[in-house]
Amino acid sequence: MSQWVNLEPLSAAVEPGDSTVVDLRIRNTGDIVEEYRVEVVGDPAVWCAVEPSTIRLYPGTIGAVSLTFAPPRASESAAGPQPYGVRVTPLEDPEGVAVPEGILTVASFVDVRAELVPPTVRGWRRARPRLVVSNYGNALATASVAVTGPGNRVDIDIRTPSLQIQPGRAHFSVLRLRPERLLWFGQKVTHPFTTTLQVSGREPVTAAGTYNQTALLPRWLGGLFAGLSALVLLFAGLWLAVRPSVATDATAQVAMAGAPTVAVPAPSTPAAPAPSSSQQPPVSSSSASAPAPPAGSSAPPAKPSSAPAAVTSTSKPAVKPSSAPPPVVVPTPVGNWILNQTVGNTAIDSTTVHNGAASNGWWAGSSCLFNGSNSQIVTSGPVLDTGPGGSFTVTADVYLTSTDSNVEETMVSQDGAQNSGFYLQYMGNGPGNPPGVWGFARVGSDTANPTAVRAYSTGKATAGVWTRLAGVFDASSKQMQLYVNGQLQQTVTDPTPYATTGPLAMGRAQYDGNATDWFHGALSNIEVFNQVLSAAQINAIPVGH
Repeated sequence: MSQWVNLEPLSAAVEPGDSTVVDLRIRNTGDIVEEYRVEVVGDPAVWCAVEPSTIRLYPGTIGAVSLTFAPPRASESAAGPQPYGVRVTPLEDPEGVAVPEGILTVASFVDVRAELVPPTVRGWRRARPRLVVSNYGNALATASVAVTGPGNRVDIDIRTPSLQIQPGRAHFSVLRLRPERLLWFGQKVTHPFTTTLQVSGREPVTAAGTYNQTALLPRWLGGLFAGLSALVLLFAGLWLAVRPSVATDATAQVAMAGAPTVAVPAPSTPAAPAPSSSQQPPVSSSSASAPAPPAGSSAPPAKPSSAPAAVTSTSKPAVKPSSAPPPVVVPTPVGNWILNQTVGNTAIDSTTVHNGAASNGWWAGSSCLFNGSNSQIVTSGPVLDTGPGGSFTVTADVYLTSTDSNVEETMVSQDGAQNSGFYLQYMGNGPGNPPGVWGFARVGSDTANPTAVRAYSTGKATAGVWTRLAGVFDASSKQMQLYVNGQLQQTVTDPTPYATTGPLAMGRAQYDGNATDWFHGALSNIEVFNQVLSAAQINAIPVGH
């Protein structure tokens, strides 16, 4: 061994988000000029910067190397003592390696955040928002949950009032809101409430929410009921005030014959039969006036009408056969990740072919939450053919946490050598693109700094709601299309599609060989097809969240 090495200090402490320096001294104990390569090994190596990484020393001289440890203020900076080693390798004598060892103690911190998803809920009888409690610290967090706000007008049940959240994890608790009284008619009633998260040893964390209680029956139905009631009362009053008279058919016949109407009392003895028409004397045309018929005789019948009776046809018209359109047939996807798991690190593909490895995300009902920094799901290999002859369709149900981001956020992509073969993404508010819109993009080549081609949404993206996105590429026409909630937004042309052989990725993209565009929100029911889907087929895909 041609060197002597020493670490000072052997044990160092550092706060996440801060840095500390450890000095390494090297003496050349050999008799030739020697160059030494210095590298740190162990878990703290990812946080360490070595300056200089190589040093040349003359025989008998001493050189100094600075080791700067700067763990980030994040959950991956595990709290507690972290042993490490420093490998010093002489280039002229590679077998004479020296490895001094030290200990870096990382301080613990708690960073707990609370969020209501969604912050505003509505319902006439009950509502169930979810409280998402995330631990961005590097130590176990213990907390209790309380709700204040609507008083005794709304009953609120907290599923899990006491929580323990591991570092880098999140806990989902369902709040059950139920109003004390139902609202039958009228405008909605707003009940603001606040969830307070009391973290052990920290300031309380709050999340504000709103419950909009809607009426059981629509407002127009109440007005219609009141109007109908008023009409019924008015008609009843008019009926009682002006009662119509009723004329019988016999009365009408008498009037038509020209004879006066005679009221006949109820007979006490059988009435004499009326004389026949043959016994009555004929009426002379020369007489001044015809004698009135005697009381008790029958009035002559009314003259029958000479108008022909209406003929009613009994034949039925022909029934036109139904012309309902045939049902829309959705082809079988080559990959479908509903993301409705509750435990584990595997995102199940319903086709059982392309299961994905999930990391740093959280299962939430029938969706997966992504933290915007390192959450991702990746398959073991490519799923789609993105080359010049490959048509494909990508759909996803997307829940965007916020539209305040200044960077692009990609929901689905497929890795290449340096760049993704496609990007289904939110554009953010950065320069060079329309701010705050959805996008479906491809780049011109799988090389450094390529030019992008994008189809944009015509309207702004909305946070806090589920949105169905679909990106379609037609290899025959080289056209790209973006759909938002089943509506076509824009069509552009990608003249240079290229094949990618990397995994399908959810929650991030790849650009210039680096993982980037991390997504912050929730994804559900991601489906990919190796063909072009129409708007009707995209709308026929069932919602997964």
